[in-house]
Amino acid sequence: MYLSRGNPLQRIKDSFLRLPQVVKVLLGLQTALYILMLVLSDQALGQWITMNLALNPANVWSGWLWTPFTYLWFHFRGDLFGFLFDILILWSLGGLFGQRWRPNHFVFFFIASGVIAGFVDSLLYMIPGGWFAAPVMGTSGSVFALFVAFYFVYGDQGVSVMGSSPMKGRTVFYLLAGLETVLFIAGANPHYGIQLGGALAGWFLVTGRWRPGKMKRFLDDRTARWRRKQQMRQRDMRVVH
Repeated sequence: MYLSRGNPLQRIKDSFLRLPQVVKVLLGLQTALYILMLVLSDQALGQWITMNLALNPANVWSGWLWTPFTYLWFHFRGDLFGFLFDILILWSLGGLFGQRWRPNHFVFFFIASGVIAGFVDSLLYMIPGGWFAAPVMGTSGSVFALFVAFYFVYGDQGVSVMGSSPMKGRTVFYLLAGLETVLFIAGANPHYGIQLGGALAGWFLVTGRWRPGKMKRFLDDRTARWRRKQQMRQRDMRVVH
């Protein structure tokens, strides 16, 4: 995140002013829609938004194919922490990639990764046990796609989290992924399916492996590595024998 000298409010102001315009627009839109949900949550329109625009995996399988797109733009009224987390990551990582990528590429990445995450969450709903049955709203999928992009592009750079000693970007990613997994197991993270889907979408989009040719080369390389390892193990076993 961009910082400057001065009091905290001035630093926040300077940081915001230095953000790419596309990130400012997304931040403003997310904030305005969350305030709208706060104002309208007990009214008919707020309830209609929650019922019809949230991502409910069961509804997706019933034909509500618009919800993997519409859930991105809203947050539940009581999900203040999730809203602030999404805004913080969009501010910080969006600032990095908004400068690195063209505005239309950034918007495509942000929306496409969120939509893919929604469909992945709907597929995970088919796993017995109801682990991924909760309705969700927010940009967790897009946020985790940005984290994966950060892992690949800035993974070796030092990062300080809330004043901590610098850690590699990859370490920060692993710590966050581990924390979200623990919260999911404890029953406190209904967005885990969306986060998994966002991470998968980020991997596809950043590496370009959504293209059949690149995916085929990736799978061929992995298969060749696995065969070499198997051959080495068999050779070592023969030597021991």
